[in-house]
Amino acid sequence: MMWSTKHATAEKPCVCVFVSEKLKQREFYPSKGSFGVVEMFGTVGSLRMGKPKRDIATGSFFRNLHRFEMLKAADGSISGSLKVIESKGKKNKDKKKGNKENDWTWKEQVSLVKFSPLPIEQSLLRLESNELNDLSIECFLAVMRYMGDIPMVAEVTEVKCVYTILMHCHKHESLRDEVYCQLMKQTTNNKSTKPDSCQRGWRLFSIVAAYFVCSDILKPYLFKYLETAAYDKRRAYHGTATVCLQNLRKTFKYGGRKNVPSVEEITAISAGRNSKRQIYRLPGGTERVINTKSTTVVQSGHEMEEFSLYCIVEGDTFTMPLAREEYILDVTTELHKNQQVFYLIFCRSVWHFPLRLDSPLYIEVVFNQIAPDYLEGLLLVMPGEQLEQDAIYDIAKIAALLHRAADMTHLPTMKETKFLLPKPALTVRDVKPAQWVNMVQSNWHDVETLQTIQAKAQVLDILCKWPLFGSSFFAVKRVSDPKERSDHILALNRHGVHFIDLVTHVKSEDGTLFLDMKCGNLMQQRITRLQTDQAHEISRLIRQYITMEQRLRS
Repeated sequence: MMWSTKHATAEKPCVCVFVSEKLKQREFYPSKGSFGVVEMFGTVGSLRMGKPKRDIATGSFFRNLHRFEMLKAADGSISGSLKVIESKGKKNKDKKKGNKENDWTWKEQVSLVKFSPLPIEQSLLRLESNELNDLSIECFLAVMRYMGDIPMVAEVTEVKCVYTILMHCHKHESLRDEVYCQLMKQTTNNKSTKPDSCQRGWRLFSIVAAYFVCSDILKPYLFKYLETAAYDKRRAYHGTATVCLQNLRKTFKYGGRKNVPSVEEITAISAGRNSKRQIYRLPGGTERVINTKSTTVVQSGHEMEEFSLYCIVEGDTFTMPLAREEYILDVTTELHKNQQVFYLIFCRSVWHFPLRLDSPLYIEVVFNQIAPDYLEGLLLVMPGEQLEQDAIYDIAKIAALLHRAADMTHLPTMKETKFLLPKPALTVRDVKPAQWVNMVQSNWHDVETLQTIQAKAQVLDILCKWPLFGSSFFAVKRVSDPKERSDHILALNRHGVHFIDLVTHVKSEDGTLFLDMKCGNLMQQRITRLQTDQAHEISRLIRQYITMEQRLRS
């Protein structure tokens, strides 16, 4: 085994080469193009000297011998095949005879994995058909046009160049490795006369990395190439290389983008902006503009599992949250393409972890989501259609806090008090309207100095102790007896599924209500049927609670 190196710098990485004694006795065919050498070297042009590089090089050198062919013609074009390693004796004999035709150097082959100012004539990797070979050449031309190394032809734009690459890779999986190798080649030792060629090459790299995975064979080399470029801050484009690396990791984790990017997105990335300003609505109608990257997915941390992102499309009857592995810009791009009006709404869908009252934004989101349910009376429990004394005191205190949360500085009037109380509380016989006003006003002096966000936090602090707090409510019908149909409310929370009376919100014993639910244990079960238009959402929420509970237990 022989080891050969060239000294490396930040701009000129070393090249490592292994020559096996066995290989000297037989013909060896590297790739039908530049990146046969990459497979052979193990990320040539990107690695520095050291043992990991040696292991990668040897592993690939012996494992993939049967896959590659390569030929560099005198004019620099790539075609056909080349017997890279002949026996040492024959090579020395040719040299002694002065045979220049067979004089071969590693330097010539290394040049094949570096930037090329000329289009290739053959694919870099061996492909299955002439059609795929032609498509690979078309992709390389698109790469060069996007980078500015050859001029655009009529009716071809940078957007069309990106679409050409993405559509070919989407239709032909075998082209994905080819395109990744082309991008590595054109961003290695880039000596283009165009000053922004290499930068645009890395930006195109970031787009492709957000869409497609590579093969298991290329994977370690591709990651090593990106990691080397990203982690070395002396390199001019380490920032964009970091974006490429992050995009590729997410693609392997979530499957990659499904829809081609919009013209606006490609234009933004080409200009160096890798995020889009997207409007999100929060409960209460508040809007936030958040920079959304091309690889942003719905899923987030463990505690964020309690929250969901809903896409409300104008004209659609039913709404379901976006899947956690879904790319947000995939959704919005498709809706824009179809000219549909939509809103992205972020809200809490399950309630498992305790409230965090240390974050103003968190308080704002949860308060605006809870307040409508509270004022509608959904959180009240009224046995015999009456309120318990503790509930009356809480309602009066909350009314004063709601008045302050609305940034009011004056004493609540009788007319204002009416809109600060839950609707069912106004029908309670034991408490007259004037009494409500007196109790609310008596609590005002304790809350008038609070900031609005503090008032909202105190409202949540009181309500979180109520039994129905954190519930999702659904209107259902009991259909056990066809002659007697009655409306009920299904309350779904971390403690289970509860069927409650429409007025009193007391739990109903008879739960035989179009959604089939198995209730019980492994030994004994019964099926409850619910008639509701929101069966999908109910089943999704139940599944979300169960998944969270199982994960926390494990």
